Amino acid sequence: MAWTTFTAQDVIDQFTEVESTGIAAAQSGAATSKLPGIVTLVIAQIREDIIAGGYTPDTTTTKIPGGLVNDAIAVCRWLLLTSLPAVKILQTAERKKQNDDALEKFKLIAAGKRKVEPVAPSGSAPAHVVPAGKWGSENKLLGRDHPVPRPGQQRQQVPGDYANPNSPDDAT
Repeated sequence: MAWTTFTAQDVIDQFTEVESTGIAAAQSGAATSKLPGIVTLVIAQIREDIIAGGYTPDTTTTKIPGGLVNDAIAVCRWLLLTSLPAVKILQTAERKKQNDDALEKFKLIAAGKRKVEPVAPSGSAPAHVVPAGKWGSENKLLGRDHPVPRPGQQRQQVPGDYANPNSPDDAT
């Protein structure tokens, strides 16, 4: 996965409509009023852990590795829910476990015990694009349209051309 821009909308999309309404009511306004600050905090934490682990982060400060997006969502969601006492019912054990697992993953990255996907070099093609071949090049896998040569055509045999010329003659 490539590095991706992480936004507050990514977190909001993980809540049901009823949960989003309850969060907005608990904040007396839009569901994103506290969330942008939390998202910025989590992105900074992830990028600091990546640097601490000896890896190079993307130059865009809002991007995180695609493999860590779900973990970032879990941490942001938990921080948002714990900052709003009125929605305590949404603080489930599963969401707490997801938060704890994500924080543990971040610690492993900071310790250099878990790898992070590298940043794609600028100007490079996405990983899913297969480069085209050149005209006249051979396929790596030969299909029916390119038959395998018969054994006699595979290598020209020269009489007496053995790997070990001092060996005794073959018994016939």
